[in-house]
Amino acid sequence: MKILPVILTCLALNSPVCDYKVGNLIESDRYANVSICSEGKLFREDIEIKVSYQGEEISVVPQVNMGYSPTIFIANFTDNGLQQVLYSVDSGGSGGQSFYQIFSFEGGQGKSIFNSNDFNPKIEYSFVDVNLVEINYSNKKLYIDTSNSQCQKEDCSLYLTGANYILPYYNISQDRYFIQVVQCLYAGYSANTLGYVTTLLEVGENDVKTINIGTLSNFEQI
Repeated sequence: MKILPVILTCLALNSPVCDYKVGNLIESDRYANVSICSEGKLFREDIEIKVSYQGEEISVVPQVNMGYSPTIFIANFTDNGLQQVLYSVDSGGSGGQSFYQIFSFEGGQGKSIFNSNDFNPKIEYSFVDVNLVEINYSNKKLYIDTSNSQCQKEDCSLYLTGANYILPYYNISQDRYFIQVVQCLYAGYSANTLGYVTTLLEVGENDVKTINIGTLSNFEQI
């Protein structure tokens, strides 16, 4: 009789977990049902996004379809009168890396129009003083004050993460969303954050444009 509870527990752990939203992804002013489903309890696997519309179902599998806290955000990114799906999933661990992908369903076809793994701007960085890092971002110079760092120039190597996290940025005058990509600059070890490099992007159906770049201070160490 003790076998049944064990079987039921295993089935519960492996049963799909789904979150549901709605959005006008395929046709203006007509809403589709959107779901993100995965298996597992904390660490999720087999993540899949499904869009149901007028009896048809469109399914897409993110490039990274396993991790922690998978979620979707539905908004107008491409400014074509429709909404798109921003997907995110956390890798876990001290690095705090996350993966992001934006899907368009215009014309009833699932299409990836942004992938954070493909975001690789040309960035060079180096100490120019004990408490100052110079960043060359596609020939534009940026600077980060490192006076709150826990190590100095002579004994710390610099590292820049990939897309550490992404913030949807709503422009009220244009009534559309942009995305702000944040990359962490750290020295010596990942917990010793010096600041962040940020890139504001405009996502379109066929291209991604850089709108602005800058830096953010590391207020956690102040």
